Amino acid sequence: MWKSLVAAVALFAAGGSAYAASAVNKDAQTRTLIVTEGGSKSELALAAGETVEFCSSGCFVTLPNGDLEALTGSETIEISGGVARIK
Repeated sequence: MWKSLVAAVALFAAGGSAYAASAVNKDAQTRTLIVTEGGSKSELALAAGETVEFCSSGCFVTLPNGDLEALTGSETIEISGGVARIK
């Protein structure tokens, strides 16, 4: 019984991370996104060529140009030429 419960919890935890949004910086310089999740704001600095996962349960993101976008957690933000595109 306990083994089944532990396996179910592990499967749920692993499945939750599969739905995180991701951001990839294809520029040669660091780019910053402002992420608001659960009422808390934080800066997410992406170094050149870096890819990160964030926003597993929905959030708002302020893009480098100042636009505010709502994410559900399944999107990919691609930054290239200083411009962010959501895919």
